Amino acid sequence: MRKALVQYLKALFVESQNMTQRRIGLAGNLLERAEVCAGRDPQRAAELRNAAMAYLGVVR
Repeated sequence: MRKALVQYLKALFVESQNMTQRRIGLAGNLLERAEVCAGRDPQRAAELRNAAMAYLGVVR
């Protein structure tokens, strides 16, 4: 019984870490893309930044 509880808690903790990394990864990806296109298309860069901020706001 104790072993099952430990496995459950480990799985729960690892899943929450993976989800956090994915959230940061997506927002980071959007911000990196915004930085790349900032010189060529500032409006698109602003849209990407806004999308990243909106995603982080929804996820929290």
